[in-house]
Amino acid sequence: MRARTILLLCLAAFSAMAVITLAQKPVPLRTLPFSPARKAGPTLYVSGQVPRTADGQDVRESVEAETRQVMENIGRVLKENGYGFDDVVNATVYLKDIQDYPEMNKVYASYFKNGFPARATVGGVEIVFGFKVEISCVAYKVEK
Repeated sequence: MRARTILLLCLAAFSAMAVITLAQKPVPLRTLPFSPARKAGPTLYVSGQVPRTADGQDVRESVEAETRQVMENIGRVLKENGYGFDDVVNATVYLKDIQDYPEMNKVYASYFKNGFPARATVGGVEIVFGFKVEISCVAYKVEK
């Protein structure tokens, strides 16, 4: 009876470890239930971009590196839809730790050459997959 209880406890612990391990594996963005962007007339809504490369590699070296990858992802989505950073009119930045604001801001600012969009920054939030930075934005371009 005691051996059976120990065996059941071991199996339960192993199952819990397996679930935790599976939950920590990166999920390809293409399998999540949202689009990277959605166009509505002249407006492009860019979903929250995380620091994951196009080939699925996570970027985690620093807040600077994460922000750069997020901005590169946004740039790619904008370009694929015929927009650029000059067309971004609003952005929302999510930081795991608001203390990372200066480091994020330095990289973020370098992508805007002709003025900055309106922006909100929220700190102290849990970001998907344990990242430190996530950014979403809205771009607008007058249709010709």
